Amino acid sequence: MGNGVYADHGGYHHVADSYCRNLYLCTEILYRRDRGCRRERVSTVKTYEYTVCPENRIGENDRFWAACGLDSLYPLIDTEGGEFLLKRMKEHGTCRYMRNHHTLSRLSKDGFPDAGGNVYSEDENGKRQYHFEKINGILKRYLDYGIKPVVELDFLPDELSVRKMRGGVEEGVYDNRSYPADWGKWQELLNAFVRNLADTFGREEVRTWYFEVWNEPDGWPVAEWPLFHKLYDVFVEAVKGVDKRFRVGGPGVFQPDFFRDFLEHVEKGTNAVTGKKGTEIDFLSYHIYGMSGGWLEEYPLIMPEVQRFCQQVMWIARMIEGYPGLKEVEFHLNEWGVFSNYEKNSRDYPVLEQRNSEFSACFFIKLADCLTKIRQNFGFRVNMLLYWGFCLEDSRGELFAGNRGLSTGGHVMKPIGTAHELLALMGDELLEVRGDKSGGPVGCMAAKSPEGIQLLLYHVNESDPEGELPPVNIEAAVSGIEKTGYTIRVICIDRKHHNTYRKWLELGRPDLCDTAAIRELQRAAELTCDEVLKITAPDGRLFIRRRVPPQGIQLLMIEKEGEQEYGV
Repeated sequence: MGNGVYADHGGYHHVADSYCRNLYLCTEILYRRDRGCRRERVSTVKTYEYTVCPENRIGENDRFWAACGLDSLYPLIDTEGGEFLLKRMKEHGTCRYMRNHHTLSRLSKDGFPDAGGNVYSEDENGKRQYHFEKINGILKRYLDYGIKPVVELDFLPDELSVRKMRGGVEEGVYDNRSYPADWGKWQELLNAFVRNLADTFGREEVRTWYFEVWNEPDGWPVAEWPLFHKLYDVFVEAVKGVDKRFRVGGPGVFQPDFFRDFLEHVEKGTNAVTGKKGTEIDFLSYHIYGMSGGWLEEYPLIMPEVQRFCQQVMWIARMIEGYPGLKEVEFHLNEWGVFSNYEKNSRDYPVLEQRNSEFSACFFIKLADCLTKIRQNFGFRVNMLLYWGFCLEDSRGELFAGNRGLSTGGHVMKPIGTAHELLALMGDELLEVRGDKSGGPVGCMAAKSPEGIQLLLYHVNESDPEGELPPVNIEAAVSGIEKTGYTIRVICIDRKHHNTYRKWLELGRPDLCDTAAIRELQRAAELTCDEVLKITAPDGRLFIRRRVPPQGIQLLMIEKEGEQEYGV
């Protein structure tokens, strides 16, 4: 960071109780008065240093993380909690795509007897009947809220299936091994459904959607993998047969062996429909969860780590690299979560309290940053990061039950939902950040908008979910800016700021009947400024030091004095 003089704005030379109360808010604004003046350290806390120049743009902020989904999404969007979350996501710009299963089949799930699309039936004579009105209405709701659908063309209606669905198995995977008893009827259903979408919503609109072949076919016996390849070929023919520009992809798996076999087929295999080599594909999809299956109840736990997510992404990138024809194909992580099994709760699995707390919020921010850095440093782009969670607790009237979701009972945002809203405040242009490497406990993101510059700082250590480690100093130098005065607005998410879960605990775990407490929780989720700082940059540089607590996030919004202010 070089030499400089700082002004202490944190008050941490005061008495001990004041120190403890204000430690996480401690801020030092540094500015250079004399190149020969060496600033003194006032703390032994570890310091991380970053530099940002607004002219060093690295690309568009495409908000690849703004996506969500859930098995029972169709009925959930018709609940009061679903309506609240849809409106909230539209207001804050936190969801661009939504995805769910059972578009074409029947399903009883999460207490909803009719959670599937239920598009197909046959009369007593075996004559097929299509029922697309329900799905059309659901997809229209998406569009009304500015959300595009990822349309899974699954699963098989019982009338067309060799085997009926029999529920879940380990890792929460459905027994998705069923293939069509009549391939011709299946292809005709797919084609009719997609043609209906084109007629209802218009081809130009549907070209902005994604069509996915299936969800997690990893459970298919190895001997039947060729049948899945045929399923994909038939799917592509049906969708592209309506419009060549409709985007198709898959396989939506979490096992690398199945994924590689699928790559081999679409690049080099014999197409079951055309007889030619290879099959068209516009995006590849994969799923990653931080901690899964039996580990939820067995101790010691294998804790989720962002590094493991990144390692898997890099392994997948190397795998795809071996297939030159797939170089321009998009890559989607269209299911992710800190823990798998979204419907399990913290009452039965105490570790799932981390779904309620700031831990999941911090994990998300660190993951988004690391995936952005993979794109920047290695050229592999994750085009979509889709969180598998919605508003299940809100629909059930439960507060902080430990299910995976963006909101909880009483129309209250969970910290991870608030973190999505915080990240949405970053500008449309990403800026290069130099300094300590991503992937460690501390990171810095930078962006630019017409209003100013945004820095997002985080201190995330996955081995310390309760935030018992000491805080850190994060120093950021912003150079190449106008020599004028600046306002810095600061928003924090940590144990004591904008944290509905910690506020709920502080209030004594109130239930939904306590309307005053619910209003207080709702206020806690609103991203109002925690600090407003004034500073000048006499030589066109700002030096900023922040004290960031463990499992803490801070957004710094920097704008020139007198300019338009942020809407916070």
